[in-house]
Amino acid sequence: MLQTAKIFQDGMILQRGKRICVWGQSEPETTVTVEIQGQKESTIAKENGEWSVWISKLKASEDEVMHISTETEHLQYKDVAVGEVWVAGGQSNMEFWMRYEKHKEEAMKEMPKNRLRFYDVPEISYDGQIEEFDYSRQAIWRKATSEDLEYFSAVGYYFQKSIEEAQNVPVAIIGCNWGGTVSRVWMNPETVKRVGPAWMKDYEQQIAKLDMDEYWKKQHHNPMNNRGNMFADEFTEFVLPKTRSAEEMQAFFIQAENSENLQEYLSVMMPQSIPGSLYEHMVKTIAPYGIRGFLWYQGESDDDTPGMNVYYKDMLSGLISDWRRLWKDDTLPFMIVQLPGFEKWMDNNKPNEYPIIRQCQQSVVDTVKNTYLCSISDAGEQLDIHPKNKKVVGERLALLARKHVYDEEILADAPRMESVTCEKNVVTITWANAGDGIKVKGDVIECLHVFAGEEEKAYTFATEGNKLILNVEQAEEEPLKVKFAKTSWYLVNVYNSADIPAIPFEAEC
Repeated sequence: MLQTAKIFQDGMILQRGKRICVWGQSEPETTVTVEIQGQKESTIAKENGEWSVWISKLKASEDEVMHISTETEHLQYKDVAVGEVWVAGGQSNMEFWMRYEKHKEEAMKEMPKNRLRFYDVPEISYDGQIEEFDYSRQAIWRKATSEDLEYFSAVGYYFQKSIEEAQNVPVAIIGCNWGGTVSRVWMNPETVKRVGPAWMKDYEQQIAKLDMDEYWKKQHHNPMNNRGNMFADEFTEFVLPKTRSAEEMQAFFIQAENSENLQEYLSVMMPQSIPGSLYEHMVKTIAPYGIRGFLWYQGESDDDTPGMNVYYKDMLSGLISDWRRLWKDDTLPFMIVQLPGFEKWMDNNKPNEYPIIRQCQQSVVDTVKNTYLCSISDAGEQLDIHPKNKKVVGERLALLARKHVYDEEILADAPRMESVTCEKNVVTITWANAGDGIKVKGDVIECLHVFAGEEEKAYTFATEGNKLILNVEQAEEEPLKVKFAKTSWYLVNVYNSADIPAIPFEAEC
């Protein structure tokens, strides 16, 4: 009967330097004792058998044994390391496995890296799902080896590799993500009602058209809900390894048109779209496992429903509050990846409104404490929603963590417009986080436009320390407006001295 939450296993990494919680089930009202690194703490299980033990701060190490016992039962977890633990959350660009990453072959040459470990939270969205399908490939601790590297979140791997090198301790990533998901599913439903009522109304309108008893009969054992084998999905295996042409996409969907499962998926709300479904069945299963903080890469799907992207600031702020509350720590840092440039995917001509999502992400960082914005504005792909280069994402997230969490004196934040001033036809843009100076990689500044009224004006430019100086062709008396990376698709080529690209802005002189 004595058992722990599933995340406690051989080969796990525990968070150093913070009190950590170990929890599970046992016979009711029995004394449960946890021992590790010379510490011994006990508790009495509740009437329902639930128990939790808090352990004082552990020191970094690589070969510990954890003992958990009652008077009659004993569990032992071996090969336990103590170091840094981060949760990597979001949708497919965070989930994006090393199996498909651009630099995978180069990374494989460095294997094994036993101090880098990964735990993948099972993709579960309703009660009973984990019993209906084979989830043996998930919910296990893996080491970075030639055999297991392909299962790692690529963003997570490059992040933890950088942190391990900088901190010289074992580093774990807990992957808690699901492709194509909106923010409401990762939140407490009560929070959705409070901060994003339009999202709850959207859900209620969808279920109003359904016979929910019949719906759940169809969802149980529906093959589309089999999320246990991440590499068994034909669509994933088709689109993630490389950017496909419109012709290849068309051929794939023609072949798939006769798939009854696919048609069902496209026409009916799936359980992972229900408010709170992944918060309840995924996030809660790992809280409050000891962690240092969160990496978050999501937002694309919050743009899919027309008119809903404007609520993303409140939704993401609410999500951050919900997750911190589960971990009983309102200071846990969130490193947020700002969506890069992107135009369309799968021959979908519906324009995206990512500029709204990006502004919301920036607004969250401006208003919610201990949140930081990661710029990958030079790393998007115009016709692929899944950029294959995740190395740059993980490494830039690691820069933010090294500065803001581990207190290294380094330049880690993206250049950000501090002020725009005009003197006649000279526009001076002053940047924060410039380091030793702003630089432009190329002969022209990509995606920076100057307007006098509705007319776009040509300009030449020069850099001077943290200033970008534009000499604009003669304008009328109208005030000048500057727009930088405010379109859906762009590739930024303005950087600070740490080679971090600038984030979007719009300003009027």
